[in-house]
Amino acid sequence: MKASLAFLLLCVIPIFSQSGQYDPPKCLPLAPGPFPFGGAVRPATDEYLYPRYFRYVKQWDKCLAHGKWPASKAEQFPKAYPSGLNEDQRKIVTREAYDWDIAPREATLTLAAPGSAIEAGPLRIMRITTWAQMQQLSQQRKHDADERHAKAKLVESRLEKLRLRLGEASFGLLDDHVHELFHAIPGRLVRQALPEAAMFARYLHTIAMMDKFAANGGEDGTAAASARDGEQKACGLSDRDEETLRRVADDLQKDTQNDLIEPRGAAPQQTDLAAIREGIDSHFAQVKSDLGEAGFERVEKRVHALYEADPISRVVPVDSAKSPTEAGDQQ
Repeated sequence: MKASLAFLLLCVIPIFSQSGQYDPPKCLPLAPGPFPFGGAVRPATDEYLYPRYFRYVKQWDKCLAHGKWPASKAEQFPKAYPSGLNEDQRKIVTREAYDWDIAPREATLTLAAPGSAIEAGPLRIMRITTWAQMQQLSQQRKHDADERHAKAKLVESRLEKLRLRLGEASFGLLDDHVHELFHAIPGRLVRQALPEAAMFARYLHTIAMMDKFAANGGEDGTAAASARDGEQKACGLSDRDEETLRRVADDLQKDTQNDLIEPRGAAPQQTDLAAIREGIDSHFAQVKSDLGEAGFERVEKRVHALYEADPISRVVPVDSAKSPTEAGDQQ
């Protein structure tokens, strides 16, 4: 049953008009498919679950709820509502689904950061080939974080109104049902500082990309070269130490087998993440050794200034203990 639901919820679902017209061919439920997460229960935020749930409720109401399909077909899909809701409460949930205007957060275009390991999948990957795209990646990451925060607050506000209309007990039944449908447990979004080695890896990859794109010439190459000169001044390294930094950055780029810089017409291959981490740690130690104490301190100060305020986000169970490294809380 859950396998059937997962395919229905996570694949492309037709868009229906709310005019009351009914077009059976557009309403044909999709064939069951494998559960995409391998059946593992995972934490998920309300901002992730409820837009998908209300999308499912709309399709259920349009396609399955009014006897327009045989019972054998309808039984392939889980019920949209928990059994504990009465008819009026189900109408409230259905009305909320049709009024819900917060789309699920789904990326259809992803910039592949240099050195990142991205498996072949349904997302369209845009390989980075210019310095302008490198800058766009940074802006996109900040925009996505801001957008997610704003959407989470909006979802929280809408669900609170729904809670008041249904009552605490009935909303609890609905919330449990939603998490069961998606094979999820309540989650919260936390922001955590990057480990120092990861900060250095990001910095070294940026240095390598500046040098690579600067060599391409043209307007984009000139911009990359200017950014590279500005970075050396901001870091305060001598020309000799800067050459050492460039060498280590190039070595890291080669050792992580990054194939995301040149478009090759094929999806990136799956990468051994443990090997990448080992390589990053090795080059981090190399930088520390080759630059010497004074040079390394300058680079370390610059790296922390750039990336300490740029934490990573992940979803953890709501009842998990808060880590002292968390820079944020549930959204």
